[in-house]
Amino acid sequence: MTDDPHRMMPIRSGPAKVGNVSPEVLVLALSTVVRPTSAAAVFAMLAAARPTRLLLAYTIAGAAFSGGFGVVVVILLSGWTRPVAQDDVRAVIGIVVGAVSLGYAAGLLSGHVRQRAGGAEGGNGTPDGSSWLGRQLADLSVPRAAAAGVLTHLPGLFYIAALNAIANNTSSVVDQVFQVAVYNGIWFALPIAALVLAARRPVELQDFLHRATGWVARHEHEILIAAFGLLGTYLVVKGAVTLLP
Repeated sequence: MTDDPHRMMPIRSGPAKVGNVSPEVLVLALSTVVRPTSAAAVFAMLAAARPTRLLLAYTIAGAAFSGGFGVVVVILLSGWTRPVAQDDVRAVIGIVVGAVSLGYAAGLLSGHVRQRAGGAEGGNGTPDGSSWLGRQLADLSVPRAAAAGVLTHLPGLFYIAALNAIANNTSSVVDQVFQVAVYNGIWFALPIAALVLAARRPVELQDFLHRATGWVARHEHEILIAAFGLLGTYLVVKGAVTLLP
């Protein structure tokens, strides 16, 4: 019997897929759709004289940056180690990200970590003039809208966790790029919807942003503790189970 090293190599069967997209990635993406900073930015652009140009610059620049970052990270996660060691490496990455997430949730719960000032003033969707976002959106231009698109969608723990899940889900570069695109399409769902509805139903959209941003701002502390706590627990447990002999 011939000793073929390829036959001895374990075949990784990723988790169940939904239309070639990991359910884990979909859940993580959906949790990022409505956030105070991005909602406040979109609200300010809708109130501008020519919102379509601003929203287009905001969406294209932000999606290009976050999408490009995601593709590079996923490819690196898939190719920087030997195939036999990849699952263990990604499990360790998941545990580290989960531990940081749990630490952040614990810091918020205990009061040792102060959450950053929100982008909406009074929970009504209006950018706070004293915040960085409020200053950037005070006198909007296309370059400022593009910069806001990047800086309100900087990679965070949820995105890193999603990229790690994508790398673990498939080894096909095409599938990886597709899943990164799906994640970013969901992440940018709010500005994309605003871009589509800006010329047709701007009043209704502004009203929705008023209510959605206000609700999120009122419950942001509890939402952050629950979200980061659940994410951290899931990643640590999943990583530990993967590393078990």
